[in-house]
Amino acid sequence: MTANRTYIRSLHGGFGSSGSGRGARVFDDEVSPPAAAAVHTLLGELSAAYERGWQPADVLHLARRSKEPADAPLAAALVLHEAERTRAHDRAPHDWLDQLRSIAEQYPAASDLAQRISDRVGDAMDDMSDDAGVRALAAGLLFEDPYHSVYQLTDLSLAWTDLPGWTVLTPPPSTWPRVRVEVTRPVASGNTEADAKVLNRIRGLLAKAEATDFAEEAEIFTAKAQELMTRYAINAALLHTQNGSGNTAVHSRRIHLENPYVKEKVHLLTEIGDSNRVRTVWFSSLAIATVVGTPLDLQQVDMLFTSLLVQATRAMQFADAQSRSGSRTTSFRKGFLAGFASRIGQRLRDADSRATVDAADEASIPVDDLLPILATKSEAVDAEFDRLFPRTRKARGRAVDAHGWYAGQAAADDATLAPGERALRR
Repeated sequence: MTANRTYIRSLHGGFGSSGSGRGARVFDDEVSPPAAAAVHTLLGELSAAYERGWQPADVLHLARRSKEPADAPLAAALVLHEAERTRAHDRAPHDWLDQLRSIAEQYPAASDLAQRISDRVGDAMDDMSDDAGVRALAAGLLFEDPYHSVYQLTDLSLAWTDLPGWTVLTPPPSTWPRVRVEVTRPVASGNTEADAKVLNRIRGLLAKAEATDFAEEAEIFTAKAQELMTRYAINAALLHTQNGSGNTAVHSRRIHLENPYVKEKVHLLTEIGDSNRVRTVWFSSLAIATVVGTPLDLQQVDMLFTSLLVQATRAMQFADAQSRSGSRTTSFRKGFLAGFASRIGQRLRDADSRATVDAADEASIPVDDLLPILATKSEAVDAEFDRLFPRTRKARGRAVDAHGWYAGQAAADDATLAPGERALRR
């Protein structure tokens, strides 16, 4: 029942230990040499992992998947301290900075510790041989709540040592310039992301769709967001071609998926990606997907996936409550999400075809002249995907609970994907 076009790669590597903390004092005079050495080694292993293709959000994702609840705060403290030490905010690519901002928001105590150490140590952090920053960080980890042992630090260091090489999607710290040079390019160049005003409007619409308890209202908000981003992406592609710009820019980003029902969630991500000329590869052992596409399309897929996952989960919970006795099971929920993803994919592809025709009419060009432009974009995405992931295999579909499948398909049919469109099922 499920035709899943996700591509799969396997990557192995464990993960280790614990937390970070907040406090008024940093007792670096009390740090033992073994503790300072453990932190120094940890920072070295984190830096080496970055050079092997890992990014801050990847490290935090693995820490959250650990069985130790304090792993994530500890990893956050180390990541944010390393960012201060390497002056990432002045040097790193914007994708990297977005990850750091998200980590700081999720782990305010770790962010506070990293900032206090940076303020106290200052320029000494620029030199890895100077242990002032290392001792201050070790003190914060050892003496501030939550407290950590040298054993925990060593355990995490060993875990990071075992992280294998991965595909490098974003330039690692060793390649960063001393000061990042900001270059402003027109949208037509294909190298910039969507206008901030457009993105804010789309995020606002999706937030309203997620917040409302009325299905029809959510449908209108989601449909309007889809229309805005689709039209913007097609107009950008037209401008790119009409201005005689260079090759189509293709980027990649990783999306981290959380339990439960990870396979069903990546099915939804793949369907959304396929509908927007974005390719998906799935690293099953890590619960991380990589999506490859133009910057605009990647933003659209990311936002739609986040919103539709919230709406699918809410619809699944409602279906659970309305279902027959005994159907509130894991198999029902997996089947529901699989059916929802499959049907949403079909409807998104239909909506894309209609939007393409409307965009061509709006631009006063025959649709046959627009199709080759979109085909060229798809070819550029395919070429970059094959370069990054030359060895993949297609994921196999699997049997799912029929009751859940049809309930999920019905929920997807209740969604309208264009303003004024009637739902398929009333």
